[in-house]
Amino acid sequence: MEIHKPHAAKTWREFFIELGTIIAGILIALALEQTVEAIHWQHKVEDAARAMRLELRDSDGPQAYTRVALQACLDRQLNVLQVAIVAGHNRAEIVALAGDYRPPYRTWDTEAWKATLASDIGSHVGADQMIDWSKPYRILPQLEALNAQEHTDRIVLQPTGRPGEHLSPGEADAMLVAVQRLRADNRDMSQFSRLILFSAEKSGTSMTPDQQSHLLGQLRAHYKNCATVPSTKGVNPTDQLRDARPQ
Repeated sequence: MEIHKPHAAKTWREFFIELGTIIAGILIALALEQTVEAIHWQHKVEDAARAMRLELRDSDGPQAYTRVALQACLDRQLNVLQVAIVAGHNRAEIVALAGDYRPPYRTWDTEAWKATLASDIGSHVGADQMIDWSKPYRILPQLEALNAQEHTDRIVLQPTGRPGEHLSPGEADAMLVAVQRLRADNRDMSQFSRLILFSAEKSGTSMTPDQQSHLLGQLRAHYKNCATVPSTKGVNPTDQLRDARPQ
């Protein structure tokens, strides 16, 4: 391939032609570089959005769905346990009821969001897009803290291993306090989970109908019709649930 070598301009016309050729070459190279960079960031943004969509739809979403679906079931279990304690039922029955109370204990994933923040993607998308993406992820730390608190309260729910057919007054009082705390934990977990489901609906990261049907079937296999289809009706997206007790 023959390459044109620049030569000394003999006239002003030749000089400006050579200069224009150089400038045009530089501008074309810059434009191509910017195009390649734009395509690169477009792919990174698409990959980040896909990762967050999968994380919310396939991990955090089912967990939130489960907590809302089981709220009434867990409340019912706590009510039965409270009645048994107050009525002075025998220790074995109360221990069995307390042992049967097993709310889901899960981690709430935010890895895709952390990766998005670390990759400087925010400077390549609009502020509105980043706000929409951040909404469910601002709730997940609260759910993580509440889930850990609930796990601690469930441990307190277990009576001591002392002998005797019936609970001592001290044991009964401690268990009743734990029941009240677990009832509040369940309420707050459900409310925050409804916010997750609401945000998922708005951002297009909801579970698919098949996913929801399959999960509800699994829950009803254990909890029967007590497990209900979650609803986000009446959810206030600006409500940060100031009554919640993440500790």
